[in-house]
Amino acid sequence: MSSAFEMELAKLRVSYQQNLIDYAEQLEQLWQLLSVRHDAAHIASISGLAHRLAGSGKAYGFDELSKLASNLEYACEAVSLVGQDPIHDYLGEHVAGLTRCLIESAKKTNAGEGHELVLEETGGFQIERARVRVLVVDDDSDFCVFLCELLRNRGYEVFSLDRLEGFQAAVAEHKPHAAVVDMDFYGKRLAGANMVFSWRERSGAPIPVIFISAFDSFELRLAAVRAGGNYFLSKPLDEHRLLALINEELNLKPDEPYRVLIVDDDEDLLRLYESTLVEAGYAVDASSDATNALALLENEMPDLVLLDVYMPGCDGIELGQLIRQHEKFSHIPLLFMSAAADTDVKLACARLTNDEFINKPIEPWRLIMVVKARSARTREHFATSSIHRGSASQGYQDALTALPGLKPFRQTVQARLNAPKSDELLAVMKIDVRDFHTVNNLYGYLIGDQVLQRLAWELSQCLTTDDILCRESSDEFLVLATHAGSLEELKGFAETLIAATEKPMSAIDQRVVTLSADIGIAVARSDINDADELLRCADTALFAAKKAPDTAIRIFDNHMRHEERSRFDLAQEIKQALQDNQFEAAYQPTFSVADGSLLGFEALARWVHPIKGQIGPGDFMPTMEAQGLVSILTNQMLELALTQLAEWRALHKGLFMSVNLSARDIQNPNFIEHLRRLLRNHDLAPDSVVLEITETDLLADWQHASVTLGVLNGLGVKLALDDFGTGYSSLSYLSRIHASKLKIDRSFIHSWSESGDARLLSTMVQLGHGMDMRVVAEGVETAEELAFLGELGCDSYQGYLAARPMFANDVAAADWFQAGKCSPT
Repeated sequence: MSSAFEMELAKLRVSYQQNLIDYAEQLEQLWQLLSVRHDAAHIASISGLAHRLAGSGKAYGFDELSKLASNLEYACEAVSLVGQDPIHDYLGEHVAGLTRCLIESAKKTNAGEGHELVLEETGGFQIERARVRVLVVDDDSDFCVFLCELLRNRGYEVFSLDRLEGFQAAVAEHKPHAAVVDMDFYGKRLAGANMVFSWRERSGAPIPVIFISAFDSFELRLAAVRAGGNYFLSKPLDEHRLLALINEELNLKPDEPYRVLIVDDDEDLLRLYESTLVEAGYAVDASSDATNALALLENEMPDLVLLDVYMPGCDGIELGQLIRQHEKFSHIPLLFMSAAADTDVKLACARLTNDEFINKPIEPWRLIMVVKARSARTREHFATSSIHRGSASQGYQDALTALPGLKPFRQTVQARLNAPKSDELLAVMKIDVRDFHTVNNLYGYLIGDQVLQRLAWELSQCLTTDDILCRESSDEFLVLATHAGSLEELKGFAETLIAATEKPMSAIDQRVVTLSADIGIAVARSDINDADELLRCADTALFAAKKAPDTAIRIFDNHMRHEERSRFDLAQEIKQALQDNQFEAAYQPTFSVADGSLLGFEALARWVHPIKGQIGPGDFMPTMEAQGLVSILTNQMLELALTQLAEWRALHKGLFMSVNLSARDIQNPNFIEHLRRLLRNHDLAPDSVVLEITETDLLADWQHASVTLGVLNGLGVKLALDDFGTGYSSLSYLSRIHASKLKIDRSFIHSWSESGDARLLSTMVQLGHGMDMRVVAEGVETAEELAFLGELGCDSYQGYLAARPMFANDVAAADWFQAGKCSPT
């Protein structure tokens, strides 16, 4: 890196630090105004300032500042949604914390929280890079300046824009090869996507667009897709990921091998590691002592340093500290190696590297994977040699496993399809690990990553020389199989891959994980001459395999494509049905167990098709969930159900109405506002509405769910845990959900009817009452079941014994609305 650029970066960071005092004063002024008068505009101003600091703080190295700013922004959003006046209780602590952090960060030197803003050297890029133009569109001036300097340092010609209105003119004037666009402009979450969408509709220019946002949700990502975005990145921004994506989209490839420095006093290991990495295509320097290592650092400027912890004279941790304190070397990643299991040592290494600690002995395959993964994070080019057995293609690689990425895999498949045909089958096999997210949830992503590395190695050992293995996404792998002479041989090969998947996978902490997988296979035929078509066929076959209760292997046939077409047609029908308001609410009554009085209703979605008639949720909900349409249906059901509730409560004030929610509803930022508007429009008491959701949906994204539940509690809306006992049933979370009702799934009622064993059912009722919840039994079909629920003290029930779900006209025709028949919850 040039000294001129170092000076420029230093000036940028100093300027940003000086601005932090101004930001603190702005925040204090806004807080004083808000303390005098609760004005939504003041909250929006605080939120906007917090949003800005959350992005730029991280970019300039002030991680704690960024975290506190993000927390304040979410707090502002929650206060705005609740619409009450909990400002001093809810916002005060967040505002005070961020203000203190701003003042402290402004006074700190580089030895404090904010680290020196250093970017690695640019060398090795082709000369064409200097002619590549990138347009950056972001309303955060600090973040925009940082991003522009980052790109200019990498050799790009950069133009910037702080407003959306000038985007089309800027594209016409500068003719950029790529654009980086913020999603959120002045508090409007989808403004960037909407602008790009309208621009693409008008011009259709094939410019790759990378969206960035401080928020991450399904709706935002869907908006980016619909706008034709190529990628979506969350703030705080992973700069290396951004650079890698631009390089990939524009086909820019650096031409240097990675440079690795190994420092280890064990000469035998040093020779082994050096030979292994040289064979893998690295430029390797090795040293057995600290003094020589520092000299090599000065002369070679490696991309990565592997350090043994325990060495005589100057140990690895001390050498790491020397490297970290040196202004020329502070940006170089360090990777520590040791056979010791000392936790304090690991923590010391982690503080220096913020990275993985590798236990010795280190197998050559793991050494290659780990080195490639760490190097790929700091430089956006890849080694030119073969990585895994069976992989002869060059190109972009997966940073975790060092396997080829999807792009070179697709290119190789196309080349094989274009080559003269042979007697052996050419097939693409797609492997999906079942429920791998559970490994990450239980053990963390570090363990999950190590298991995936081991799995990649095991799968690679099953390949022949001409086969290719690729990691497509998180837990999905692709294999190009070229050696099978028949479908039977191909299935046998697939079974070998499944057996490799089911081998116990060990992580560095000696934890052992056993996996399982499904495989979809697509065999090249005379009518398939396109790699993408073959990959789509493999994906269709995998979808069929995943529907089986146990791990399965499926080979694509045209019948699968017919089913896929049927699913697609159904999805189109559902979208049209939502637009035409073909979904209606059927109402399932809830009755008191004690006296049989009507307490309320649960609104259930029914599709009234103009030709097929009434369609139950089992036929449309799976497709709705897969297509991300559930939130639209929920909004329609809320509208129908609350309109009906207002009509019924005009005669019977005690009635409540339950509406089912999904995990996506909880994540939908517009859901709360829609609910508040309906309550206000129909003049309904919030506690007359019960929102039902399963434990599984709540715990799928507890971070978002907990915020939404807090807002709902503030509104006064009640919550019911649906299908209790069929999901996680985590008591630690149950106490934090603060539900008003607990609904026992009908399977437990039926189980008692068949076995007579009342222990589980009794325990669930006692648990609900012990946590101050009303207990509702679902699926009651016999008088014996109802009588037993009365003995247990269950509060209310639903089921065919008393009534099936009915449309509003049928409910009105019933005699439950006679005076005195309705009781409050």
